[in-house]
This record gives sequence, structure tokens and C-alpha cells, in this order.
Amino acid sequence: MEEFDNLFKMRKSLDKFEQEMGINEFSNLEKSVLEFIASANNATITSITKTDYFRKYSLSSIKRAVNALIDYKFIKQVVSSEDKRSRFLVYIR
Repeated sequence: MEEFDNLFKMRKSLDKFEQEMGINEFSNLEKSVLEFIASANNATITSITKTDYFRKYSLSSIKRAVNALIDYKFIKQVVSSEDKRSRFLVYIR
């Protein structure tokens, strides 16, 4: 089927691109969280969990992915200057 052929071509392209970026060994959730953080302004764990795409994941899974990305040095947490309780997640690569 043509749809599956197109889907597989996109998957191969995505895999190649992820290898070039050095994220091909990340879990699917880690990649998705990283993509969200890199594309969003002032991303927080709360903003991630409130996004429709991430509703299928538990809060603990999302936190685990965020912590892994911090350990991999792809993101960091920045304390909000307005509310010290808020921590923004920032892409740093």
C-alpha cells in the first residue's frame, strides 16, 4: 500500500536525522519530550503533561524522560525570575 510505503520512507528519514542529531538511542518518549522543549517557550513539566500528545504517558514517565535529558546534557532547568517555584526546561545544545 502506498500509505505504508510513504510512512516507511518518512520513518527512515527521521531515523537518519535522529542519528545525525545524536538522539537515535533515546526512547521515543525522550525524543518527543526533547522536541517539545526545543520548540516551546518556557516549557515546564506541567505544560508537557497538559499537551494532548503526552496525555497517554504518566507523570512519572515524563519526569523520568526529563531527568534523562538533563543527564544527557540536552536540556537544563532554569528557575523563573517571577515565581521561584517554577522551573523552565530549556534546550541547551
